[in-house]
Amino acid sequence: MELIIGRDASTSQLRITMGQQSKTFGGAGSVPMTVSRQHCSLTINPDGSYRITNLKPQNVTFVNGVEIMAKTIMEKDKIELGPSKFLVSWDWIKSFVPQMVDFRPLQRVWEEYDEHKLDQQIADRKFNSLRGITGLITMGAIALSIIFPEFRETPLYIGLYLLGILISVGFTVKAYKDSSKGPLRQKQLTEEFQQHYVCPHCHHFLGFLSYGVLMQNEACPYCKAKIKK
Repeated sequence: MELIIGRDASTSQLRITMGQQSKTFGGAGSVPMTVSRQHCSLTINPDGSYRITNLKPQNVTFVNGVEIMAKTIMEKDKIELGPSKFLVSWDWIKSFVPQMVDFRPLQRVWEEYDEHKLDQQIADRKFNSLRGITGLITMGAIALSIIFPEFRETPLYIGLYLLGILISVGFTVKAYKDSSKGPLRQKQLTEEFQQHYVCPHCHHFLGFLSYGVLMQNEACPYCKAKIKK
């Protein structure tokens, strides 16, 4: 990201431009004519430092009182423009620089949500699989009665049917009770996730993107705060 710093031609205020965005700072007429309209550029490095570059040979730019053409600087360094050494405030610069936010704590939030959701899905599938036992018991009893007609008259045949009925009733009762508990648990899980899976800077919910996909972005999709990798 590159900032262009210079004098506003109309108001003689300091103008900082980044892409299509532009702002003026200071009072009208506060920037001397010796400051060029495109005086210097400031590039943000990945490590948080800045690279300041004089844009024209006739421009004069100072860092900590020393004239430079290009230099890597930090926020503690003092930037002055022109022979009269017009001081550029870092507050003005930082109003253009996106905030750095640490999304790494969100990894645990996503993992807990994903784990609980997966556990619920596995439990539901196991329950549905177990419900199939009643059908197998009944089918087994019918198959035996067809192969061995005399089996219908035995206590085992009756016992299998009764067992199938009892198991079926048990699963039906449990399914009825869980029919309200399951959605409530899912609702609570989703609400807690939406409360905690938010940008640390703007506190906007980041949606249901996985943490891995989220970290492929360079910035928060809402406040544009830069994501710390």
